[in-house]
Amino acid sequence: MSETQHTKQLKIKQARLEITASMYKRGNSVRKIREEIMKRLDLEHLSTQTVQKDIQFLLKEWRENRIEDMDLALQLELERIDDTVNELWQQWEKSKQDYTKIANKRKGQPQKVQPHPGSLIRPGGHAPEEIRTFMTEENKTHVIRLGDVSYIAEIRQQLAERRKLLGLYAPGKTELTGKDGKDLMATTPVNLDDFTPEEKAQLLRIARSREQHN
Repeated sequence: MSETQHTKQLKIKQARLEITASMYKRGNSVRKIREEIMKRLDLEHLSTQTVQKDIQFLLKEWRENRIEDMDLALQLELERIDDTVNELWQQWEKSKQDYTKIANKRKGQPQKVQPHPGSLIRPGGHAPEEIRTFMTEENKTHVIRLGDVSYIAEIRQQLAERRKLLGLYAPGKTELTGKDGKDLMATTPVNLDDFTPEEKAQLLRIARSREQHN
């Protein structure tokens, strides 16, 4: 095998692994992964055994990058959560970006249209009309976005699931009511130390925005 052919095979294998990793994390079957690889890489043949070997290779790689001897199914769930959290952070950043909203308003009036040669107009009928635009107004509105806190909520939920999978929560007693029988959710104050810096900044922006509107 020449050096050029060897380099080409390595590139194909790397592309194959990237496609396999992306689709396997999303729960696609080996058959669907195989079909997608053949389609995207323009391959005439690819065995399911090769796809299965690639999956095992990826699972082993993911496991070695974290904790040795970790259960493969658990590792897959952690990889899925990590991908989801990364995407949510990107969407959170986009939700904070201000933008300019542009609305175009056209003004016009009906005008008669010159009939085409050979066209028939019924007796007593009117020539066809169309709206001719003579002015266009452009209205720009600067929209200030404070960010969609639903992304932060979902990120916290995903990270909580991640901690559960890793067994980072110590077992403890859960109380639904206080010593006087009162609802703990109604009597326990919010501890700002439980929030991330991003969440604290978001709460501050929302508070300031409400003050300006009051």
